[in-house]
Amino acid sequence: MKKIKSSVLAVAALSVLTSACVDVKSEKKTNRVTNDPQTNKIIGDDKIELQVISESAFKMAAINKSMLSISNSKVMSVLSKLPQGNGPAETVNKSKAELKNQEESLLIGFPIGLVGEQNVFGGVITKVSDQINESLGTLKLTDLTPIHVRTLINTLPDGTPVMTLVGCFSNCSESSDQSALLNFPIVGYNQDSGMLVVDMSAIGKELDLISMLDPQGQYTQLKAVSSDTTSVDYDMKTLIFDIKTKMIPVTASPTDPAAPITEFTVRWYLKLNSDANPAFESRSATEGVGFFQTDRGAKSKITRFSTTEASPGMAPVKYYIKNVPEEFKNVFARALDSWNVEFRKTIGHNLISYEFVDASDERADLLVPGDIRFNIIEWDLINKAGYGGLGPSIANQHTGQTMSANVLVQGPTIVKLYKEWFGVSEKARELKELGQVAKANSLIKSFNAKISSELNKRTSTQYKLKLGKHLDMNIHAQKAELMDPIAKGEFEIIPANMTYETYMDGYMLEIVAHEVGHNLGLRHNFKGNLGAYENGEEGSVSRSVMEYLGRPYRHLNTIGPYDRMAIAYGYTGSAPKHLDWFCTDEDQAYDAQAMAVKSPECSKSDATSDPFSFWEGRIDRVLDLVLERKTAAAPVWTVKEVKTQIEDAISGLSAYALSAEKTADSWTNFFGKNDRPEDKSEIKDYVLYRIKKKLCNPKLQDVIAGKESTEAQKLAESNLVELSKTIATKTDTLGLYTAEQLDCKI
Repeated sequence: MKKIKSSVLAVAALSVLTSACVDVKSEKKTNRVTNDPQTNKIIGDDKIELQVISESAFKMAAINKSMLSISNSKVMSVLSKLPQGNGPAETVNKSKAELKNQEESLLIGFPIGLVGEQNVFGGVITKVSDQINESLGTLKLTDLTPIHVRTLINTLPDGTPVMTLVGCFSNCSESSDQSALLNFPIVGYNQDSGMLVVDMSAIGKELDLISMLDPQGQYTQLKAVSSDTTSVDYDMKTLIFDIKTKMIPVTASPTDPAAPITEFTVRWYLKLNSDANPAFESRSATEGVGFFQTDRGAKSKITRFSTTEASPGMAPVKYYIKNVPEEFKNVFARALDSWNVEFRKTIGHNLISYEFVDASDERADLLVPGDIRFNIIEWDLINKAGYGGLGPSIANQHTGQTMSANVLVQGPTIVKLYKEWFGVSEKARELKELGQVAKANSLIKSFNAKISSELNKRTSTQYKLKLGKHLDMNIHAQKAELMDPIAKGEFEIIPANMTYETYMDGYMLEIVAHEVGHNLGLRHNFKGNLGAYENGEEGSVSRSVMEYLGRPYRHLNTIGPYDRMAIAYGYTGSAPKHLDWFCTDEDQAYDAQAMAVKSPECSKSDATSDPFSFWEGRIDRVLDLVLERKTAAAPVWTVKEVKTQIEDAISGLSAYALSAEKTADSWTNFFGKNDRPEDKSEIKDYVLYRIKKKLCNPKLQDVIAGKESTEAQKLAESNLVELSKTIATKTDTLGLYTAEQLDCKI
């Protein structure tokens, strides 16, 4: 037996979201059992059964001697013959009475034949009762990387027998030492069924993930008043149990019946490793494509689904698509079908099947995002969050096989936002056609100010948690590599030939394909736009659907050549043919020091096949706004109101000047265009020249002179001066160009 460390980590260390691909037929009855005082039920399938029993039913069975209590000598004899831990277990579980509801608690009859077996253990926040607070909604699907564990028998210092989960959580291999993670108190034995009775309620506090996340209520402004096991389910070789934590405001008294209650449900699981696919072939990362990787093993593996068909003609991965409105069901289906088109070319058959499940479906309550047994795409009707889409998945840490994947789409928020945008654009276009340009611009400005204010109020809380020495919580909605921010980009007037229906068809197609791409294992690729060919057709704006693009582009983005190359490697091992097509989140630069060593062609904020020209175009757009260059009207926008756009554009251009010496040899889309130098030593001066060419253009004075009034002229002139100062401040901050160098008189 491998050595088991006696030190015990906080149970918070164990938290995960996963799901196997199972087919939940409409006639299937769930094994789910809730905490009813009369509960005494055998559940399970796959020839493995567990017993669920309430405290009351257990006590009655013990009195009737159909259930042996832990004090019975026969029970101790049975325990002594099972796989044992090393030495006495530490007492990690707090008082059973602490934070306990008055409701009945559930006990589990655990087959002795499963003691010693390898399992995957974890949990995920599946429900947050608060439907308004985005900060709390962001916590939905929070988890920890799965932990591979064994169940062993141990004894506490006071002599109480426990079933202990032991496992490895960092740099793990077959020979790694095992650490104790959690004790389940053993309270009895059913000699007829050969099951140990373990107390699930005793770990309610230990598995109170929210209290461990924020023990003082610093972020949530909530404190726990109870935490209990509320339901148990077992099928597909997976034990599922829900722990619900009830919380009240930190300022409220626990005895105040009027205190508002917020509930969090964490769905924990213990999944037999024997359910893993033995034919799955692990694969390491390679240059040129980006996959998520396991992080507990000594050797990381890329994460991806198994391609083995469940049965002839059946796709290996089944998704349940929940709550999607009728108007978008076809788009969601097309997004999944578009991946199947690529997989048929790559592996010879579909990878994905799917089924729509509406809120009225009797299976809706069973199919919960975060349940390890399922893959779910949900149009979130319950919680609000600061992202547009989120696509986390959970993988076996030994092999990299994805066990479960989920996608959350903030559908109601997206629809409301984009309908309003289209309505304002239509009105602005009508005003411009009537010659009321200033009024149209004011309308767009007011809309942007309103939306920016709303988006800035969205959650900015950053939760952090370190468990033990090695375990970090995965708050997926805070991860740049997974979150699709709804706040990205500015709202410009929609082109006259674009309808809401056409735009949203492309937008939803892209967001679903993008998030499913994450489920498939793919990371962001911010070099996708370098392969754009901009002819206005679908797929022309990027070579990767894993790109981030602004609102004028993303409705045209689809699965592209990079994505095909990536899945060919991930799912067949075919080596990438292009090693300069990929960069991801950590490859970007956000300050002068990083800009000096990282490629300016890697940015989640640019677009088009020529990022340098794109950033120059953004300066032109700023000039249009702050000078109102196309009419004699006074400008509506101030420099302060477009400062973010200015700084993005100048940062984008400055990155070329700062990094030329170290990175220019790797650039693919800069040289050979217009008047650009071929010598990288000249690029710094060239960037300065191009910025000054925009700011010092003599025609700008003609625009100012042609304004309809002296007041309009003064306003435009003031904006131009302020724009020059803002740009000089930004370049000087980057250690690049001073105000003197940017002076148009020089």
